[in-house]
Formats: sequence, C-alpha cells, structure tokens
Amino acid sequence: MTSQFYAEHETDRILRERYFPDTGHRGVMVEVGGGTPEFLSMSKHFRDHGWRTIVVEPNPDFVALHRAAGVEVYECACGTQPQKKCSFTVVTQNVEAYGGVVTDHSFSSLALKPGYARLLPKTARAKTIEVAVRRLDDILDAAGVTNVDLLSVDVEGWELEVVQGIDLERIPVRVIVLENFCHDDTYATFMRDRGYILDQQIEYNYVFTRSPG
Repeated sequence: MTSQFYAEHETDRILRERYFPDTGHRGVMVEVGGGTPEFLSMSKHFRDHGWRTIVVEPNPDFVALHRAAGVEVYECACGTQPQKKCSFTVVTQNVEAYGGVVTDHSFSSLALKPGYARLLPKTARAKTIEVAVRRLDDILDAAGVTNVDLLSVDVEGWELEVVQGIDLERIPVRVIVLENFCHDDTYATFMRDRGYILDQQIEYNYVFTRSPG
C-alpha cells in the first residue's frame, strides 16, 4: 500500500517513521479533537493501515462525516469531570491553509482561552452549542481499550485537561502528541510529572514518550 499522509506539518509521517516503522503492526490510536475524517487528520493514515482508530469530536457536523466514513467516533468533548451538558463554542471562519479552507477546525473549544482569543481572525464568527463532556478514560473503558499506541490531542488550549482525564498508569499510552500552539512551558512540566518526557517538537505539536525507568 502506498502511504499517504494528511496531518499538518507532516506530523503523521514523522510519527510513523520515528515511532511506528513496522507497517505490519496494527496499533490503537486515539485522536481527541478529530475535526473531519481526512483534512488535517492525524488518524486517517493509521486507520488506512489497519489500526483501530478512535476519534473524539464534539462538533455534530464533523461527527456525521466521521460516521458516514465508517470511523469509530464518540460525540463529546473531553475534560477532567463528566458533564451532561456544557457550552461549546464553534468558531467559523474562511481562511485558506494546508491546501483547503479551514472552517470550524481552528479555535472551536469549550471556551476560548486568552492565548487563542488574541489570534482569532477578525472575519471569524462564533455560535454556541451544547455538548456532553466525558473523561477520556471513561471513553476508553466503554470502547474496551486497555492500552494505546498513539494519543493525539488537539483541542485549542485544553490539552492538559484532556490528559488529566485519563489514568495513564491504568491505561498506558506509548506516544502522546499535544498541540501546544502557544508554546506554553507548562506542558512539558505537566507531562514530566506524569512520567513523560518531551521527545521532539514538530512545529507546535509536542511529542511525549514514557520517561526511561
């Protein structure tokens, strides 16, 4: 099979070549903040190669696209504590990037954090929807997942809250990729406290692996 890659900055290609070079391996990947099934997708390459991929995405329009494509998707946001209903801001804009029009992918989140608000295009418009919030380990328990090869989290500044929602001792993860768009130093400290070190940085995607020993 000819490999095709989809993620921004070729992050999925770099992850494949550095951490998962065995193309015969069928791993488990979880993508929190899945966007659409193909455009800028971190998981599609791995899904195409037989991995089990689980996508978590709160935007119902995107969820419908994933379901139509046969993707295993959970319609919710992730956080530290479950909530049946929580406000979620969907930011719409008309910005061309990465070979397509970035619409609803960027800035949409549970709440617009200050670092992102400063970067919001003047053309952007927003609407509020209600979404459920679940802990990531609850989702993985429901999916019958006991270990994860690759976890990617891209939730516009809420990445650490997502990681707080998974017991990494009970559900070990080999490689964790966190979008750190504002290059916040606390991401590395937070992950180090959980037994992970910053192994490499791909633009604003920070890749963490288990600390040796």
